Amino acid sequence: MDFDDGVNVIFGASNTGKSFTAKLLNFMFGGQSPLPEIEERRGYDAVLMGLTLPQRGDCTLYRAASGGAFQLFDGLHSAKPSDDLGVRIQPTYDVRNSSNISTLLLEEIGLDGKKVVRNEDGAHLSFTIRVLAPYLFADEEAIIAELSPFLTGDRNLATAEKNGLRLMLTGQDDRAVVPVQPQKVRKAQQEGKYDLVEEMIAEIDESLGEIPSNRENLDDQLGKLETRLSEFQTQIRQRQENLDKMTSARRETSGAILQSRDQGKEVGLTIERFLQLDRVYLSDLDRLEAVDEGGSILLARVGRPCPLCGSEIDADSHSHGQDEIELARTAALAEQKKIRNERGQLLETMAELKEEQSFLDREIEHLRQKFLAIEHEIVAQLPKEARIREEYEELTCVRDDVVEKLRLYKQRDRLAVRLSEFSEKVPRGRGDDKLRTGIDGPTGHAFAQKVQEVLEAWNFPNSPIVSFDSERQDIQINGKARSANGKGVRAILHTASKLALLLFCQEKGLPHPGLLVLDTPLLTYREPMHNPKYGELDDDEKLLKATTLQESFYRHLISLNGKAQIIILENADPPEAEAANMNRVVFTGEEGRGRFGFFPMQSNLLN
Repeated sequence: MDFDDGVNVIFGASNTGKSFTAKLLNFMFGGQSPLPEIEERRGYDAVLMGLTLPQRGDCTLYRAASGGAFQLFDGLHSAKPSDDLGVRIQPTYDVRNSSNISTLLLEEIGLDGKKVVRNEDGAHLSFTIRVLAPYLFADEEAIIAELSPFLTGDRNLATAEKNGLRLMLTGQDDRAVVPVQPQKVRKAQQEGKYDLVEEMIAEIDESLGEIPSNRENLDDQLGKLETRLSEFQTQIRQRQENLDKMTSARRETSGAILQSRDQGKEVGLTIERFLQLDRVYLSDLDRLEAVDEGGSILLARVGRPCPLCGSEIDADSHSHGQDEIELARTAALAEQKKIRNERGQLLETMAELKEEQSFLDREIEHLRQKFLAIEHEIVAQLPKEARIREEYEELTCVRDDVVEKLRLYKQRDRLAVRLSEFSEKVPRGRGDDKLRTGIDGPTGHAFAQKVQEVLEAWNFPNSPIVSFDSERQDIQINGKARSANGKGVRAILHTASKLALLLFCQEKGLPHPGLLVLDTPLLTYREPMHNPKYGELDDDEKLLKATTLQESFYRHLISLNGKAQIIILENADPPEAEAANMNRVVFTGEEGRGRFGFFPMQSNLLN
């Protein structure tokens, strides 16, 4: 079956494969639902669909009739190429593998990589060809459904579908939205936190004891303890200062003793050296006295004959050194005087040194007694200081226990507040910070205006005023919900909504495949006798059928040639006046009279 750019209408007898054609097109756009197991399918094992893509150009998708992966071939083919050089294309989206039907098609129109949130938690859903499919395909059940043309009825996808419509109408996706944890996870976490806090409160109560102290009494007790501890600190500081002073005095006294002892040693050494010098003086005096005594003896013989030669002393030729002896004796006497003088000075100095040594001995004894007194006082004060410190430490422990109990009370108060918070119901989604889903008011109004333009072009009766119901994600006509109309009117309004979306995107320069596949959009022109499946016409359907909407509908679609490819599957014949401006395919349902249906008659296959 060949489809042209512009309007394609497949119409004719019932049960000839018109709806099957729509299902087949959806199947080749990655649909996961298996094809209907009809008798006419037997013997066919594969499907080929030719496409002309904006960038790739002409290509053909091949897929087994039972489903599974695709093969992509360059060019248009009515049979699988014998070289079998097609590229394998996965039927489902995979962010890790770009060789899938969704990426292939959406890359061509600039919708690949888009994200929409799928729930109030902000979890992302990739905008795939299957998310886009409801905007392109309307089967015979969806087109008359009371549900919005842009919703499938799957509650799990409602948020994603609303935001998908926003993406189509604004070009803005949800990649910037930061997801939060799902409500179930947050609820489980909150319950876990509740149990943990409850357990912590129980531990605090256990620490406080079966009969916990009164909180006000603890505050009073803490004040008294702080006062008493401050007094103890003053006493300890004073005693420590006294001990420090005594320790310093003991250290100074000990130093003075050592200094005096060193001085005493030096004085003793000096006295010892002076004693040695005195002994030298005495030895020198003994020697000089001997010289003096010898000289005296020699001089006593002056005037007597020489005992050696018998000569008289006054003999001119005789001389025995009398003068020299006199001089030596005189010198010895002078030296004795000098030494005695020096020795006298030495003895005076020694006496002074001995006095100094005696003073130092007395000073050392005095310092030693002072040192012992200080040491005794220090030894006496240490136990008292230790007792005060012990009492201080005991009071500190009591104070710390009171502080700990007060801390536990405060912690218990905080935990009680947290416990009350955790007992509150976990909000769905983001709580007060709710995500805005769906389209906003101005966008909804602009879209409704485009739907109104389409309906006016179709000469929809009663001058329709179209508005957008953001809650239902659907249009209203003159304040009346689309779902409140009969089946045929719902089908027309469904079709108008999807066509308006296509035109809106094109006018705004937003991505859209430019394709619509519509099963029985003009249901209101049915003949109940021939189509008992849909029942009798409602009043609004009868009113619509009495207008020229059908002719205006086709004329408007034909005017869009070059902008869109529209495939319509209808039971009613399209107007003959526009036959030349559209691709019409008639399924006669009669053997030998034109095309029987999508599949040939079995007898023709046998022939």
